[in-house]
Amino acid sequence: MSPLLLSALSIGTLLGLLLGLTGAGGSLVALPLLLSLHLPMHDAIGVSLGAVALTALVGAIPRARRGQVSWRPVLLLSLCGLPGNALGQWLSRYVAESVLIVAFCLLVLWSAWRMWRSASLPRSGQGAVRSLPLLGIGLGVGLLSGLLGVGGGFLVVPGLLWFTPLSMLAATATSMAVIALVSGGGFLLYLSGASPSPLLLFGLAGGGALGVLVGNRLAQRLGGQRLQRLFALLLVLVSLSLAAQKLSGGL
Repeated sequence: MSPLLLSALSIGTLLGLLLGLTGAGGSLVALPLLLSLHLPMHDAIGVSLGAVALTALVGAIPRARRGQVSWRPVLLLSLCGLPGNALGQWLSRYVAESVLIVAFCLLVLWSAWRMWRSASLPRSGQGAVRSLPLLGIGLGVGLLSGLLGVGGGFLVVPGLLWFTPLSMLAATATSMAVIALVSGGGFLLYLSGASPSPLLLFGLAGGGALGVLVGNRLAQRLGGQRLQRLFALLLVLVSLSLAAQKLSGGL
């Protein structure tokens, strides 16, 4: 087997497993691993978007069939993510990256703390979807994506838990649907000016599909409380990893 194909399968499987379990973490895992294959940054970001989008789509479809995807939040978050991304790309020319990284990491750590503390609290499954906060989160997710080139599941899942009556399983499923739409749009833009290796894309797609289906099954067995605390730990790792990657070269 080709070393490139083997590496792509491994990266895709890990990416899919995280997405299936938590509805997040995809791009933050895929991007540094793709860079380790000596891809240019632009290509690594573009290929990562494609891998995350396809993997999230494969994971979201069976969860949608089980009725776990809430389509109104998907629409609100996806629509606001696009203008937020454009604004983020514009702001990135004027704001120091080190300031953005510190603010982002603090936000992620605060989200992790909130999620860990609320994991043991019962959720009634009732109540209304709060549209305005979700619009703000969608804008913020797009903004961070444009500014830092990161995905949005790490903010989408907590936002869904705080501003909708969704369970953790439904929040992760809904997050995957949002990621599939937003990342898919970014990947199509990337493809308009690039021709990535078909072998790399095939390996990422195959590994991602396998990983996300396994992650979906594990998520059903773990239950909401354990899954929410696992996600909180992932947020901490994401914050530390991003700080190490970005600030080590910029401070």
